[in-house]
Formats: sequence, C-alpha cells, structure tokens
Amino acid sequence: MMKIDSEVENILYNVLEGKSLRRDDAIKLMNVNVNSIEMYALMAVANSATRKLFNSFGEVHAQIGINYAPCPNKCKFCVFSVADKNVELSLNEVLEKAEWFIKEGANAIFLMTTANYDFDKFIKIGRAVREAIPSKMPLVANIGDFGNSEAKELLDAGFTAIYHVVRLREGIDTKIDPSDRLRTIKAAKSVGLDLSYCVEPIGPEHTPEEIVDAMFLGKELKPTVMATMRRIPVPGTPLAKFGQITQLEQAKIEAITRLVIGDDILAMGVHEAYIPCLMSGANQIYAETGPNPRDAIIDTTKGRGLSVRSCRTLLQEAGFTPRDGPARSLQGPIREGKK
Repeated sequence: MMKIDSEVENILYNVLEGKSLRRDDAIKLMNVNVNSIEMYALMAVANSATRKLFNSFGEVHAQIGINYAPCPNKCKFCVFSVADKNVELSLNEVLEKAEWFIKEGANAIFLMTTANYDFDKFIKIGRAVREAIPSKMPLVANIGDFGNSEAKELLDAGFTAIYHVVRLREGIDTKIDPSDRLRTIKAAKSVGLDLSYCVEPIGPEHTPEEIVDAMFLGKELKPTVMATMRRIPVPGTPLAKFGQITQLEQAKIEAITRLVIGDDILAMGVHEAYIPCLMSGANQIYAETGPNPRDAIIDTTKGRGLSVRSCRTLLQEAGFTPRDGPARSLQGPIREGKK
C-alpha cells in the first residue's frame, strides 16, 4: 500500500488542525509531483476546506470586455499588446450583454477595458449598467491603474469592487511599476471597494518561490475573492513561446493558494474553469463575452469564453450548487448596507 510522504502529511495535518500554511511549507507543496498520492491528499484537503466554508455553493462571475485596442502597457502575455485595430462595444451592446448574463444566472458582473480606456466614458457605462442590473448584484471594474479620486468616482457610479493584481514578473513582462498596482488597490480599498485578486498569469518558467510569494502578497492585500489563472499562449504574444502549464499543475497551485489564503475569503476562484481545479479548492468560475486578453478572437463568446449556463453546468458537474442571485463576494458597501 502506498504511503504519503511524512513531511507533506505533517504540513497537511497542521492545516487541518487550523494552523496557517507557512511560506516554506507552501514551497514544499509546490514541489509535489502531480501524479503522486501527495497531490491527491493536497487536493482533498483544499477541496474539503472550500466545500465546508461555502456549504458546497458555487458562483459564476461574468465579465464583459468593452474594447479591443493596442494597449501602452505592452504586457507580454496579453493579446492587446499585439492588437492592430480598435473595436469597441456600444453602450447598448454592453447593456444587452449584462442583461443576458443576469438572465442566464450570473452572480456578479465585471466590466473590463484596456488600461488606456477613457475613464469618464467607463464611469458613464458603469452607471448605466448599475441601473440595468439588480441593486444587490456586485459590479466590478477591471481597468488600468487609478488614484483616490477615481476610486471615489467608481464607488459613486455603483461599482462594488475591483479586479486588480500585481502580476507575476510585473514590471519585467509588463511596462507597469508594481507599486502603481499596489497604490490602486489601496485607493480602492480606502473607499470601501472589495478586491478580487489572482495569482496570474502562471507560466512554465515561473519558479515555485515566485508563485508562492504571489500567493502571500494576495493574502496580505485581504481580497474577498482569491483565484489562480494559468497563462494562455496567445499566438503573436512574446511569452507564447513558453507554452502553458497543465491543468493538473494549475490544480496544485489552486490547492496551495486555497490553503495559504485560509478562510478569510468569500469565494475561491479559478481561471479558466477546469474540473481538476474545482476539486482543488475552487468554487467560483468566470463567463466572458466581448474582447478577452487571452483570446485572439475579438468576441470571446465565439472563442475561449464560456457562457454563464456552461459555467453553472460545470459547477454542477463538480458537485457544487450554483448560487442563484447576487454573489456573497465582491459586494463592497452593499454588504454593509451603505448603498
């Protein structure tokens, strides 16, 4: 009969006893073979923690990409770094997509743009979407960096949260100073906006140490949603040559991230959605429409993007009950009864 490595067993036992996962232990778990008994023990502990914390409910967060355009940040993993034309959804198109997502059963609405998209125009769109969706539905901004005054404008327009991340090798694989990302997160949180955070975009060249450091940075920033995302090798982007990690590798990272973040979250996400990750601590996945930074097809509905209905089915296949109505996570001031 196979026996689990004693060191891994002790690490997982300590987690089950309620102890926080240490950085050195997380790195040890990163070196677990994905085809080993230790891998499945790790998955089981993370899976059990999530199902207990969220009572086996799952969430679908739905993102609308508003524009496809060349972006000055030149992130080496993003299709916008090699975009050669400008395509933008009209306000009516955005509203139609938001209403469709709600009808299909989405639990939160994200609006995404390139980093240089006009902020005033984005606020106008946000206000219109806020009026079109249920009052308690989380509305999340996935945009470029901003300051305190813009954070207040987002709040006043009805946004409840932001998706913002210090990406792996930020400032090396991107033209963005990591401190700018952190300042934006601080500005958003200072006005009460929730944070959706992610360890991303994970590629084969990233070391266990830097991936674990990204997990602990996320924990320090106190998001209400934590997630992981593997990098998709979009043709034409500079990092495509490195390929991608496997679904099992991402499942391992998902499980470790879940154990690092502990129970101080309201959802544990994964991007893109895979059954192995939904067996490794994830309970929240994403539907997408419009432009997508990981898709060369401008309308990702016809490419990589999943529909809300497909996401709900996938959650059910993994043994979760898809939540009806607004997400518990990313409600920001709404959760406190302030909006």
